[in-house]
Order: sequence, then structure tokens, then C-alpha cells
Amino acid sequence: MASAPPFETSSLVGYPPPPPYEETMGTVPQYTPGPMPYPQTDVKATQPPYPQQAYGQMYPPPPPQAQPVTTPVVSVQTVYVQSGVVFRDTPVLVHCPVCTQHVTSQLEYTSGALTWLSCAGLAIFGCFYGCCLIPFCVNSLKDVTHRCPSCHRTLGVYTRI
Repeated sequence: MASAPPFETSSLVGYPPPPPYEETMGTVPQYTPGPMPYPQTDVKATQPPYPQQAYGQMYPPPPPQAQPVTTPVVSVQTVYVQSGVVFRDTPVLVHCPVCTQHVTSQLEYTSGALTWLSCAGLAIFGCFYGCCLIPFCVNSLKDVTHRCPSCHRTLGVYTRI
């Protein structure tokens, strides 16, 4: 296995080598181990004292008022945002915005576009004698209206088409 040739020079070709560390730093002072002596100075003599200020209020007191101060009445309206509620053909646990209760929705099935298209499709294929009315009896072909069981308001609608 071959190896790289030895590195003969520590500087760039054509430039002089850098000076050694001792020559760059000059003479390094030698410190003796032990506690460092701190200069003894009189702190009170070198620093002027802080000026004394008279105590006073920052703001003057408010003038006396004849009428009492009334604060306006603030009414707060709570808004419920239902994120991720998807109305399908099964009951949903939902918060009713009208009666402000957490309820499981009641389902009400109504004939929609898919029911009528199924009836028309069966009639075209020859089911004339009442068989074309079968889609009106099947809940899985009807639209679903979700209602609150407490106040009977509409919470959402799921349409098949």
C-alpha cells in the first residue's frame, strides 16, 4: 500500500516561514502562585456621594369630583366554533348554538336528489308498477337533516348528491 510523501516544509513555497512563538510573544512575565494583591484605595474619597432628593409624589392627586365615576357595562358574547364536525348519515355529538348544550343530534330523513334520480332510473328500466317507488322507502338514499333534541333546531344537513 502506498503512502503520501513526507511533508517537508511548514510554510508556503516561496514565502519565509513564520517566526517562532517565543519570538512573537517576547518575554513572558513569570507569576508567582499566591493571593493577588489588590490596590488599596479609599472608595469614599474617590467617588462623590449621591445627591439627596426631596420626596414628592410623581403625579398630583386628582381633583375632587361631584359625580361618581361609572364604568360602562360590557357584555360578552360566547362564540362556539366546532372544528372537525362532519355531518354524515350517523348521529353526531355536537354543541347546539341555540340552547348551548352538548347533545347527540337526531336524524331526520328527507327525499333528495338521489332518491328522485333512483326513482327515474328504475322507471326507465321498466319498473312502472310501483317498483320505481322503492327508493322513497330506503333511508340510505335520502338526505339527512341533523336536529337538536332539546330545541329542535337544525344543526346541519347531509345531502347525498
